[in-house]
Amino acid sequence: MRKCKVRFRLNKKLRGTLARPLGNVFSEEETLSFLRDKRRNKKYKLIAVGDATGLFLSKNGFIPDLWIYDGKIMRKKISWKLPFPTYVVTNPRSLISSELCDAIDDALRSNKTERILVIGEEDLATIYVLYRAKRAFILYGQPGKGIVIIKSDRKTRNMAESFLRQME
Repeated sequence: MRKCKVRFRLNKKLRGTLARPLGNVFSEEETLSFLRDKRRNKKYKLIAVGDATGLFLSKNGFIPDLWIYDGKIMRKKISWKLPFPTYVVTNPRSLISSELCDAIDDALRSNKTERILVIGEEDLATIYVLYRAKRAFILYGQPGKGIVIIKSDRKTRNMAESFLRQME
């Protein structure tokens, strides 16, 4: 495992920006339609950040190549059984820990299905995934709105890098 020596802490300036969706928001049906259309060639990894998003994808036949979860939805413990994790990492609220970065980097290099269980909070993992992922669709839930889908490309990596540089 390559070691990430940096951790990122969310600051007040970015909190409002990151509360808004980072990509297009889709309903569940629109998400399934999008994935049916886009995942035919399987050249892109499917990455789910969040318990509800990963479960929704799995129940509908779209098994994420990488699923990052913390056993909670909106900070409330979930009642269903989670998949067995490949990695277990600690990541406090409002932080992207070096331990989480290392696990994401390793999982993205893998050709296997990977699961990262976060002890703490996984919300900001999306930013680091956007920064590191290539040829991927990253999905996460936007509370009360739907599912955000972002295709990794140079523009999204630059956006994520900008967010990371603004963090403390």
